[in-house]
This record gives sequence, structure tokens and C-alpha cells, in this order.
Amino acid sequence: MSGWRYPLVLMLVLTVGCVKRPADTWPLRLNAALAGRTASVPDPERAEYESGFKDGAAMVHQALKAGMRPFKPVLDLPLPPPRWKGPIPEGVALDPFSPRPEVDTETGLLLYPASAATSSAFARGQVDGFSWALSAIGQSLVRPVLDVIPPAHWEPFIRPLDGQDLDAGKKAVRLLWAPGHLAWARKERGFPGQRTWRAWDDSAAPGWIGLTEQALWVESRGGLAVAMDLEFGGILRVQPAVHHDPPPLERTLESYREEVRREFKDPEFQRALADLRKAAESGKVDDLLAVAKRLSGMGDEAEREAYTWFLKAAEKGSPEGMLRVGVSLFHGQSVAGDKVASRTWLERASRAGQPEAPEVLKTLFQTAE
Repeated sequence: MSGWRYPLVLMLVLTVGCVKRPADTWPLRLNAALAGRTASVPDPERAEYESGFKDGAAMVHQALKAGMRPFKPVLDLPLPPPRWKGPIPEGVALDPFSPRPEVDTETGLLLYPASAATSSAFARGQVDGFSWALSAIGQSLVRPVLDVIPPAHWEPFIRPLDGQDLDAGKKAVRLLWAPGHLAWARKERGFPGQRTWRAWDDSAAPGWIGLTEQALWVESRGGLAVAMDLEFGGILRVQPAVHHDPPPLERTLESYREEVRREFKDPEFQRALADLRKAAESGKVDDLLAVAKRLSGMGDEAEREAYTWFLKAAEKGSPEGMLRVGVSLFHGQSVAGDKVASRTWLERASRAGQPEAPEVLKTLFQTAE
């Protein structure tokens, strides 16, 4: 390398080392914004106000760096802090159910009481600092919630523990209830499914539910309609419940039959039933009746099997088995109707001392005649 190149290389190295990187403009912008506001703050409160302003602004700044949405501090907010996310800790009692709006619809942010534990000057500064930073650097965090209106279609919430599906065009939700909370899995077309839950302090499950593009709506048994943000679970709006016509009887019965079919096919139910069948191999009347009673009311297939177990018990002298066989034969339930055989079995049950048999015999055959 020629000798003239060494001074050039050294000059470049020194030049690069001396060049200052652009300074972070955040502290400068923050101090400039604060300087324009403290002039109107009384001297005794100025330090607290400045501290609160920086704290509120930092909420937005940190949220942007972390990729998370902050809570919005508000003065005189009559709400508790947003609830924890995750399982409810043991021994923690929930507040009485009194839903109130928890989301600022203009920004879509969850509301949070400004720091009430400190001075009012700090709280005012916190609110002002947050609002300034949100408008100055945090516009990407703002997602207004528009048209928080009730759904055009409501569903009776008939499967709270197993979950019930709702659909609103591009969005679908499966909602579940358990004492103390609501949980839902939401799916938007083109995006992966996500899960959300929130505390639900009402001891009863909602009576009616609905879904819109903006919110999940539930109606409490106490007569309130509550709209909740699908993503965060915050309450958007609370209003009196609307009147609903009761669902048609056919629909109610079909829903009941669907629940029964699901329970009958449940592996746990089938395991318990298998144990009862095995015990009934003893031929003891009590074991035979145990299988029959477990099958009763579990749908047509189960009712047909239940009849055979009641008949076995009846043939072994069980008054209860005789009564159940007689009633089934009279109504033609799970077996072909036979009123002659029905009367015979009911009379046998009565003579065997079954206390309800005489009245059942009288009621059924007086009506039939």
C-alpha cells in the first residue's frame, strides 16, 4: 500500500469515531411538552405533577416498545383496577356483580383509575402525560370501538358449561360459563383463533347471548345487557336487557335431546355405565335397577335398554320394576304398547306393595276408558 493511504485511512477512522449518533428525541419531546404545562400548576404541586406526567407518558412509551396496549388512566373513575388474567387465585372473593363500562370507546383502551394512592397533582399529571403521549407517539395504539349496538339476533344460553357457538359474519365465538367467569374462543376469518376470559361475578349464567362485529353481548339474569370487547374482555356498554320471546317448544326439546345425546356418548358416562352392567351380572335386583335407572331419560336407545333391565328386575319380584314396566307398556315408551300387559304388571306392583302403583293404575286406566 502506498504511503499516502495510511493518513487517509487514519482520518476516516477518527472521523467515524467522532461522529455522534442521533440523540433519542423522546426525553427532549417529553421535557418540552411538560414545560408548557407546569406554568399553570401551583408551586407546591409542581414536582408531583411533573412526576405524574412522566409516569403517564411512560405508559405509552413502554407499551410501544413492548408491543402491548396500555391501560388508560382516568380521574375519578368509579371502577376497580382491571381484573387479573388467568385462573382465579384460591381464597380470593370476587366483588358483588355490578358491571360498569371499562373501555374507552374513542380509543379502545381499557380504563384504569389514575393513581388514587398518591396526591391529586400526581394523578392529574399522569392523565395529562398519558393523553399527550398517546396523541404524540401512540396513535397506533388507538382502535376506536364504533357502533356498540345490541345484536339483531339473540340466542338463549342453554349450554353454558359445554360451550355454545355464535356467528356474526366474519367472526365466530364459542362461549362458556363457569361460576366466577366467562371464557370464549374467538375466530376471525383469515386469522388464528384466540382465547379470552374475564371475571363474571353474577352467580348465575347469562340467560341470553349475542354477537356483533364489535362485541360479545350477554344478558344477566338480573336484567342487564352487557357488551364486552372480544379481544380484551372489557365491558363496553351496559344497558337494560331487551324483551325476548321464548324459543319455540320444539326448539327447546331438541336442545334438551341434544344435551342428553352428548351426555350419553361421553366416555366417562359410558365407563360408569359399563361398571353398573358388570355389577348387574350378579342378578341382584338392586344391581339390575341401578343400570335401568342410569339409562332412564338418556334418549331412545338408552330407554330401550332400560326397559329390558326393569323387566329383569320385575321378573325377579321387584315392585318398582313392575311399576316401570307397566307404565312403559301403557305409553308405548321404548317398547310396543300393550295396555293389557300394562294393567297386569301394574296390578302385580300394587299387590306387591309398591305405594304408587294403585294411584298410577287408577289414573292411567280411568283416563284410557
